[in-house]
Amino acid sequence: MLGHVRVVDLCDGISQFAGQLLASLGAEVIGVEPPDGVSTRQLGPFADDRSDPNSSLTHWAYNRGKRSITADLGIEEGRTHLLDLIASADVLFEDAAPGALDALGLGRDVLSAHNPALVHASITPYGSTGPRARWKGSDLTAVAGSGFLHASGDADRPPVRVGLPMSFLHAAGDAAGAALIALRERQRSGLGQHIDVSAQESVTIGFINDTAHLSNAVRVDRLSGGVVVGGMEFPLMFPCKDGHTMCVLLFGEALGRFARRFVEWELEEGFGDDELDSLDWINLVRDLLSGDVDPSVLGHANQIHREFLATKTKAELWDAAFERNLLLTPSATIADLVANEHISARGFWHDMDVRGSEQVRFPGPLVQFASDAPASLAPPPELGADTGTIDLGRRPALPAQPAPAALPLEGLNVLEFSWVIATPSAIRVLADYGATVVKVETESRPDTMRTVNPFHNEEVHPDNSVGYGVYNAGKKSLSLDLGKPAARDVVHDLIRWADITTESFAPGAMERMGYGYDALSEINPRLIMLSSSLLGQTGPHSGLAGYGFMAAALAGIYDITGWPDRDPAGPYGPYTDFLAPRIVVTSLLAALEHRDRTGRGQYIDLSQTECALQYLAPAILDQSVNGRTMSRRGNRDPHLCPHGVYPTSGNDAWVAIAFDDDGWRDFASSVLDRRDLAAMRIDERRAKHDELDDAIAAWTEHADADSVAETLQGMGVDAYPVHDTVGVSNDPQLAHRGHLMKVPQSHAGEMWTHDCRTKMSRTPAVVRRGGACFGEDTFEVLGEILGYDPDRIADLAAMEVLQ
Repeated sequence: MLGHVRVVDLCDGISQFAGQLLASLGAEVIGVEPPDGVSTRQLGPFADDRSDPNSSLTHWAYNRGKRSITADLGIEEGRTHLLDLIASADVLFEDAAPGALDALGLGRDVLSAHNPALVHASITPYGSTGPRARWKGSDLTAVAGSGFLHASGDADRPPVRVGLPMSFLHAAGDAAGAALIALRERQRSGLGQHIDVSAQESVTIGFINDTAHLSNAVRVDRLSGGVVVGGMEFPLMFPCKDGHTMCVLLFGEALGRFARRFVEWELEEGFGDDELDSLDWINLVRDLLSGDVDPSVLGHANQIHREFLATKTKAELWDAAFERNLLLTPSATIADLVANEHISARGFWHDMDVRGSEQVRFPGPLVQFASDAPASLAPPPELGADTGTIDLGRRPALPAQPAPAALPLEGLNVLEFSWVIATPSAIRVLADYGATVVKVETESRPDTMRTVNPFHNEEVHPDNSVGYGVYNAGKKSLSLDLGKPAARDVVHDLIRWADITTESFAPGAMERMGYGYDALSEINPRLIMLSSSLLGQTGPHSGLAGYGFMAAALAGIYDITGWPDRDPAGPYGPYTDFLAPRIVVTSLLAALEHRDRTGRGQYIDLSQTECALQYLAPAILDQSVNGRTMSRRGNRDPHLCPHGVYPTSGNDAWVAIAFDDDGWRDFASSVLDRRDLAAMRIDERRAKHDELDDAIAAWTEHADADSVAETLQGMGVDAYPVHDTVGVSNDPQLAHRGHLMKVPQSHAGEMWTHDCRTKMSRTPAVVRRGGACFGEDTFEVLGEILGYDPDRIADLAAMEVLQ
């Protein structure tokens, strides 16, 4: 699909994921490495534990399908060679520290002079500009600054990060999608531009509560494997007979009926009592907050759930999920994943020989395309394997008659039937960059996000949800009852109008309503349709319906996150809903590129679980090659030590610190006045990690987090405050980037939302309004977009179709 696109990958770390995403969609991706290789080649785990530059499983994870050349950018010959390559390219990804390329004479102005059509994406910890742009950064500190870390883990321990570093994968995914959006704009203007991506800001996709302080809303509290609402705990992760299970026992119209069915099963098997049986799960939070139900009942119910689930195996619970239609899944280990029959049945795994390691199991396609799917990726290249073989005479294809610049996706029409987060947050990006998005909802079944905290000024109302506004800003809302026969003509007219349509109903639901891809593509052969679900549209377990909490458990993310001496803690929220959007955006834009060249539409089957496995590739490879199952390790890191989250003055206040060798030596000698500790090698430090943590905590706990971070950064040590919601709203770096912004919103008047997470230099995103009120744009969509006259609209209203 992207075979006409050339990408230069100058990334040194796991931001290489951006290049691999485009390689997965057919682009030619050329990795440029120093003579001794990029840093990921030195990172374990290693195949068969042989630590050579061609055996790093971390490097394998994010570099399949690429070519590798070497160039020493420290000498003129190497820089000249890079500039010749840049002149031939469409896209450049790099993750150099701000100012580092300028110091080499390879700054943005130089690169764009060599290729004015170049789309250049910079991936950094905190962004390319701003008061903290040049602070040292890593995965731990980027996620600390996002607010997401503070909400993850056990309430009685420090916040805990996801078991594998992911903040730069979030940023790389954003960069990949933004690069394709910028290429689409280049088809009009003939010009490239710079894209500034901050890992700190990218991770905020999963932390809508960063607006809570500004919105006078209830703040989020940390709860291992669950959620807290108004101070009341709703655990979701429970021990079972042979491991752990994710059991979503929540409330409201969308979720309460599933909880009620689960309670009925407990009662059938002799667990529970009249008190549990009497709970109204639809209105449970209302009853608790009003005092009609005593909060102690919640603790009583949770204890019954825990006792009941402990009597069941993961297999028994998995069967019950289908037999009884429950929101219930096993919490998989990495070993469980590579043996999962459903994932294998979908043909997801790509098994191949790589340099003497037979049948290495890699994650496979990003999505399943109905036709013209890109080929499987080749093995990761050996260092410098393609040096001297690249055609440097190639030039980007540009429009013969450039048009004035406009928003990149202006003129793109999107019809959205999807809901919650995974797909809506991706479509929000398209709206930010100029697409016209019509979101269809039914009054009897609105988007679940309309029912989720936080609410502006704590007013519980479907038009007042901050989360709905964050993920749906800039869209138009059409109220349409799809169950009414008269709605069919409206849907068909919208399909004729649309370039893209998305849906996230249970697999098969669109076909049963008569809106499957085959039917819709007869109406509009150029239509691109994406279906998103937990496990995809095919396979033995595809019928499982549910939410990102469950997919995160199925994908093994809960099992690797938390403390080694405790049950899985899991990251905050429905975590796969924060991973899938990057793959939604890149897949849709690749399909658009393909359609523009062939005239053919496309059907895309996206599994949230399979999307998540792309982010877990190093652990999957370690399991496949070495038979080693990754386990929980708190905030410990295999490459940096000490590495953790430490207390500071204040209530539940913390600072994240990641020491490399130089940073530790300076800190131990000058701050701790312990030259004996300063002389320790990393293996010695790792053996005494607990002792070193205590010494660091004794120093940090008497100062505030900002002053600790500023002191350490002044010494060249990677540190950042672990922000809660107030911290995010006061963060000077996020403020510089305009991350939180107030926009018009019809119900509240104004509402806080997120700006677009990627910053384009020539055609920046525009966020004109917050999430639309339910059905707010119905008459505009029908009258102005579809051209219906007032009488026809009145007839539809009379037939109760518009509700």
